[in-house]
Amino acid sequence: MSANGKANGQAHEGIPAGLYYIGLDVGSTTVKAVVIDPATDKILWSDYQRHDTKQPEKVLEFMQRIGSDLKEIPPENYRMFITGSGAGNIGKMLGGKFVQEVNAVSLAVEKLYPEAGSVIELGGQDAKIIIFKEDPETGRKKKMPSMNDKCAGGTGGVIDKINAKLKIPAEKLCEMGYYGMKLHPVAGKCGVFAESDINSLQKQSVPPEELMASLFEAIIQQNLAVLTRGNTLRPVVLLLGGPNTYIKGMVECWKHNIPKVWEERNHPLPAGVDPKELVRTPQNAQYFAAIGAVQFGLDEGDPELGRYLGTEKLQWYLDVGRHQEKLSKGGGSGLAKSPEDLAAFKEKYKHQKFEPAKFQPGEVRDCFIGLDGGSTSTKAVMIDKDRNILVKAYQLSKGNPIEDTMEMFAKLREQVESQGATMKVLGVGCTGYAKDILKDAVGADAAIVETVAHTQAGLHYYPDADVICDVGGQDIKIIILKDGRVKDFKLNTQCSAGNGYFLQSTSQGFNVPVEEYADVAFSATAFPMFGYGCAVFMQSDIVDFQRQGWKAEEIMAGLANVLPKNIWLYVSQIPNLAAIGRKFVLQGGTQHNLAAVKAQVDFIESRFKGKDVRPEVVVHRHTGEAGAIGAAMEACRLWENGRQTTFIGLDAVASITYKTARSEDTRCYFCKNKCLRTFIDVQTATKPENWRPPAKTKVPLAEGATRLIISTCEKGQVENVDDMRHIKAGLDAVKKANPNLAEIAAKAAFRPTNPPNVSDPLPKYAFTKAQKQRRQLILARKSLKIGMPRVLNMYSTGPFWMAYFESLGLQPENLIWSDYTSEQLYKEGAKRGAIDPCFPSKVGIPHVHNLLYVHHPKKKLDHIFFPMIDCLTSDLIETQGARACPTVSATPAAVKAAFTKEGDVFAEKGLRYLDPLVNMSQPGLLGRQLYETFRDLFGLSLEENQRAVEEAYKAMEIFSNVTLRGYGREVLNQLMAEDKIGIVLLGRPYHNDPGINHEILEEFQKLGYPVFAQDSLPIDDDIIWQLFAEDVARSNGEIIHPLDIRDVWKNSYSENTSRKVWAAKYVAHHPNLVALELSSFKCGHDAPIYTVVEEIVERAGTPYFCFKDIDENKPTGSIKIRIETIGYFLKRYREDLVREKQKRQKIAEELAVLEAQLRRQIETRLDRGEDLSEDEFASFPPPPTVPAPPEVHTAGDD
Repeated sequence: MSANGKANGQAHEGIPAGLYYIGLDVGSTTVKAVVIDPATDKILWSDYQRHDTKQPEKVLEFMQRIGSDLKEIPPENYRMFITGSGAGNIGKMLGGKFVQEVNAVSLAVEKLYPEAGSVIELGGQDAKIIIFKEDPETGRKKKMPSMNDKCAGGTGGVIDKINAKLKIPAEKLCEMGYYGMKLHPVAGKCGVFAESDINSLQKQSVPPEELMASLFEAIIQQNLAVLTRGNTLRPVVLLLGGPNTYIKGMVECWKHNIPKVWEERNHPLPAGVDPKELVRTPQNAQYFAAIGAVQFGLDEGDPELGRYLGTEKLQWYLDVGRHQEKLSKGGGSGLAKSPEDLAAFKEKYKHQKFEPAKFQPGEVRDCFIGLDGGSTSTKAVMIDKDRNILVKAYQLSKGNPIEDTMEMFAKLREQVESQGATMKVLGVGCTGYAKDILKDAVGADAAIVETVAHTQAGLHYYPDADVICDVGGQDIKIIILKDGRVKDFKLNTQCSAGNGYFLQSTSQGFNVPVEEYADVAFSATAFPMFGYGCAVFMQSDIVDFQRQGWKAEEIMAGLANVLPKNIWLYVSQIPNLAAIGRKFVLQGGTQHNLAAVKAQVDFIESRFKGKDVRPEVVVHRHTGEAGAIGAAMEACRLWENGRQTTFIGLDAVASITYKTARSEDTRCYFCKNKCLRTFIDVQTATKPENWRPPAKTKVPLAEGATRLIISTCEKGQVENVDDMRHIKAGLDAVKKANPNLAEIAAKAAFRPTNPPNVSDPLPKYAFTKAQKQRRQLILARKSLKIGMPRVLNMYSTGPFWMAYFESLGLQPENLIWSDYTSEQLYKEGAKRGAIDPCFPSKVGIPHVHNLLYVHHPKKKLDHIFFPMIDCLTSDLIETQGARACPTVSATPAAVKAAFTKEGDVFAEKGLRYLDPLVNMSQPGLLGRQLYETFRDLFGLSLEENQRAVEEAYKAMEIFSNVTLRGYGREVLNQLMAEDKIGIVLLGRPYHNDPGINHEILEEFQKLGYPVFAQDSLPIDDDIIWQLFAEDVARSNGEIIHPLDIRDVWKNSYSENTSRKVWAAKYVAHHPNLVALELSSFKCGHDAPIYTVVEEIVERAGTPYFCFKDIDENKPTGSIKIRIETIGYFLKRYREDLVREKQKRQKIAEELAVLEAQLRRQIETRLDRGEDLSEDEFASFPPPPTVPAPPEVHTAGDD
């Protein structure tokens, strides 16, 4: 068989004449089939069609057509071989022999394109990469396959879903290109988040061609980074599967990206051939799996294998068997246990119809407006001074938040004015993704983050709530409360499984109005059991269940049933619901769906089995408008505190006109990122006071219009460079007044330490070969260049390595660190990764890549030094050990493997990779380990090595106790003097890396909070004994020192874990500090102490906040929501502290006045010569005790 389906003259041994082979590939979205004549290897019949979830029906249609189109071939002469995700069950009914997909594709490639080195096949819900390598011993090809597992991001299904949303015809999609298109950031990791990014870009008027090109780029980068497992795709690369066959832009994107990898890795390519020509889509690319299935049968050589049985069994299955299969496999027995159970549920949870307020003609009603500009809908409410809801409005978003808002105001106004009354708006609050635009457009008084809005709305109606669960169209927010304050909150940042949009889109797919979802789902007396997780895979389950005969209502019930598992187990990862509270408030538009509510109620109650308490689950009485209510209440709160509204007025809102621009003329050039911005020019009937045109702009502004700029940072909010400098100066002033010690530590760790030179004097005489060699090595030290990756525990040990090398005569400028972690650095180097650990370990490969491909060409390196640090130094006492994380310790070895698996890149670059195992907790052992490593490289003597180690430890001491803790003490003293709050980063040393912490700490610094790294907390005796003396005294000997953590953590073998626990104790004891815990996704050492750290902080009554899922994806929207939420509650917390201090001061002043009065009374009586009896003295009441906060003595107090 040849690539074009024509004869190649080969016979197949053991296959008698007259047999014909059917290859069938039943995929998740399409069915492909070929009929091949083994005598000629010619393809006699082929077709490729979408099955639209009806796999067996489409296969039956194919087989009937084959029988009709090839009438001359008797059915008994067919042999069938079947592959694909839907092959197993169907193949048995047709008599087909099952062939595993990777084997089928590989056999087709080896037959048709023996010169191929790699295969990339994209299907509807799977992606696979096969790399062929020759076994050096046997000379035979061996294949290295990899496939996507639990996530369908990066597959054809994502393209289908987004293409359907953009309503691009299939023919146009196939012709959409990649070359020359402007690319925008789109998440490739998750199909639902890719869709969110596309939605956001679409609202910014990005054209469909650019949207799809950006999606192609995201999908291809995801597959290159994950599925290659660090291997290089070998030419020729064949592109297979539907998307790679039919979509021009996908092919162009592969042709653009794969040669870049070859160039970077210096991969050998055929001379005189354009690398792009080595990436190709072969003819019949969509049929390779089907062709390979046939090839399997031919290679087996058994003419009885795969004997075609005809379509009778398949027809019976469609008519009868599918229903029987459904019954035998079982599932849930309906969302309600009985009609009585359902009736009781509906009675308890039925939605109370909202009755708008009645107004009198001529009445002027004082009111506050709340707006919630969500991702899929816009909500508005009007409340009075007593926070009663008067009227409300709702509509699906039309894509422009200003237009939606104008319509919301009109709807509210119409409900009031139609009764002859008028509205006097005292304040307006906004929330939702569009809150900042709306605030500027209508002059709102507050723009509060969604979590705060939902919390305020929840607590107003349910003040004893413990948990608020808000499930919206694309967002899930779990808000955990304690004492009326946010204790923790979870947002879906890594995956969007479990949101309401999936239920809505499924309902629409079944032609069921979403308002009728619950009634249809409740009508099902059984439902299939979905596996919770990825939304794209759940879509695959729907296809499979439809194949099995499950009806629409049963599938909809099954989806409702799995919703709470997605919310609580997959997205939020909170299996023990009893641990977070008893009263659950359900909010968000999805809670209008009673089928979803029933599943959530039952799930929550099931998690309390065997507990002493039972849960109480309520649905917010205004579930869809909770965010808008919270925003209105915030406006009311501000008015009560004396704020005059800045709202532009109802008439001005009604007269708004606006114009949107997003083009090269709106691009920002104030930094190297050169981000594209969106300009929204808003104009009302009234010209603003003091209006003036912009000093300089490429986009003319109409007279009287106000320009709103949507940008990625503060500097992009203006057009004029002087205005930008003014903004930057303001930010710099805030940052200077509120130092970020994590940033300071991240810079200081890698600076020269300027130790004394302790190397041996240069030998005057060299007679032997060894002496001459050592003399040359000592002389060479000045020019020796060593590269080191700026990662992991180098953030705490960097000064040691700098001082060690400097003290031996190496020049500081020749000690070269990789760049700080950035999205670009990671993207450029991540393709070599073969494993998937935590993000800080994962960036080890990109950092060494950065040294090799960015720094080495500029300054030729002699060595790359990346030690495997087994144990760290420690200030804590009585711990079981000071081990580093084993994943972190082994990262240098994983890096070495990545760069040597296909040839030694280090040797090719002319440098040496050094990754010695070192133990920093034992200076003697460390000295020996370093001596063994550098003796022959530096001409090192034992004595000078020992002196260098001593200097290195001194540098570490200065870094820890002077640079960090010394400055930390100054900042802490200032906080106490000014009654301010500082944030303590509870994390690992490498969370100081701005690329690892996603610049979260800098955002808090901009809000006016100094940030402490936990290693910058001062440990001077006067401070720590003041903080911990009581703990030590009452521990009954369990701890003997403030640096002892045995009272809270006994498994203290991991140094960075122990440091985090101790820092949590420090924060809990200091009134001016709050905790912010950062933890990387997949951190095995952090997981056991999550509860420990949280409880330590919370028992002290101070706020605790966390980011526990940091990885390579930077979910900007989610991070912004979290920071704004934390910022809001920190502000309120500080207000509480100030109020408490003012109360104490007032009490103290009143006591002083009382004492003065009493003294005067006593003095008057004594002046009169009156004697005071002991009883009279005793009758004076003792002064009340003044509550005082814990005091911390500073060094100057003594």
